[in-house]
Amino acid sequence: MQNIKKLVAIGRIGAVIGIAALAGCSSTDPKDGRSAGRVKDDKSITETVEKKLKSDTMYKFDAVGVSTFGGVVQLNGFVDNQGQARHAEELARRVPGVTQVVNGMLIKPAPMPAPVGQTSGERLAPPAATTNPNSGTQNY
Repeated sequence: MQNIKKLVAIGRIGAVIGIAALAGCSSTDPKDGRSAGRVKDDKSITETVEKKLKSDTMYKFDAVGVSTFGGVVQLNGFVDNQGQARHAEELARRVPGVTQVVNGMLIKPAPMPAPVGQTSGERLAPPAATTNPNSGTQNY
């Protein structure tokens, strides 16, 4: 009888340990729904794309950010022209594991022209004198 009680107790302890182990091995991250392996893969893809962009011999994409979620790479930032944006997108597509590239890059705005002429609030010459016909005096 004691042997049976010991076996039942051992069985219960084993069951509790088994349930606790399974609960600790959740297949998805509750924050975003990706498995730990998918998160690791996405991080690797992001690092590889960033490395390719920064080491590109033609452009050196320093102002482009990379994010990856589920194999989908998103490129953000500024480039000088549409050709650079297409080139960065193509570099990202060539990375193993990339399923799609979302190109969110923007073309840098043209530089503002240098101001010319009078600045606001600054007078180049004193105002012209005017005569008030009612008072007979000059107003400035």
